[in-house]
Amino acid sequence: MGPLREVRVAFGPDGKPLRIPQELEEHRFLAARPVELLTDVLADEAARAPAFGLDNALRLPFRVAAKTGTSRAHVDNWAAGFTRERTVAVWVGNFDGTPMRGVSGITGAGPVFARVMALAMRGLRAAPLVDRSHFEAAEICPLSGERAGPNCPGAMKEVYLPGTAPRHTCTMHRGDGSLDVGPAYLAWAQAEGLASTSVSAEGGPGAQPGFILPANGDEFLVEPELPESAQAVPVRVMAPQGAKLLELRTDDGRRIELRPPFVTRLPAVAGERRLELWAPGGSEPLAVTRFRVR
Repeated sequence: MGPLREVRVAFGPDGKPLRIPQELEEHRFLAARPVELLTDVLADEAARAPAFGLDNALRLPFRVAAKTGTSRAHVDNWAAGFTRERTVAVWVGNFDGTPMRGVSGITGAGPVFARVMALAMRGLRAAPLVDRSHFEAAEICPLSGERAGPNCPGAMKEVYLPGTAPRHTCTMHRGDGSLDVGPAYLAWAQAEGLASTSVSAEGGPGAQPGFILPANGDEFLVEPELPESAQAVPVRVMAPQGAKLLELRTDDGRRIELRPPFVTRLPAVAGERRLELWAPGGSEPLAVTRFRVR
């Protein structure tokens, strides 16, 4: 078998050009500016550091946009990336499908990718991946993602497509040093041990009780390879002000008590589901949401 060659042009016996099959025609599936921003993200060595450390397999003498991936149960993994001049993709795994022993994309395919990319770029001077003048910069709060305010303990510079940078100033950090993450993130804050969180899962004056999760129209996919016990539908509720106890009613007749922070999980039962939120002794539901599990 000879080397793989991309067909860019073909001619018939009469010398006239033949139409290139659709799958070989060049086409753009994303606009240029979002691709440029995505490239900048994938080439950000500081963004890789929390997961992989500063000295990792994707750190090369030139900027490279790269992404790794690891399949479930470590069956196989991959690494793919590019410079202006070269594109490299590497797959690592067993051809018989047996899992590897804890080998991930960064430890398996990553080193092979780095070696191949270094060889492919030998003798070449890497051109800049993106023109960062196309972006808009903003100082943001790393916790809220909004523009950093005077009470934020830290700020970081982030880049955005023009017109898409956050417009509002962070309200999570208060002047007295307390932290108000809002009801949508209360359960996360408590799980992270942020004891200074000052907000409860209660809505403020005029706030409407309802479902934060699952939102109306949400869809959940059950993975057949995973045990049912490991799969569930998360429920998070915005409670009326002052509420200490609420009740969930499912479409199969179950009644589940909810107490602050009004968070629970339900079995992922396939089908069109309906969930109601009730106050104790109420005559009608406070909120209703419908979701699908498939």
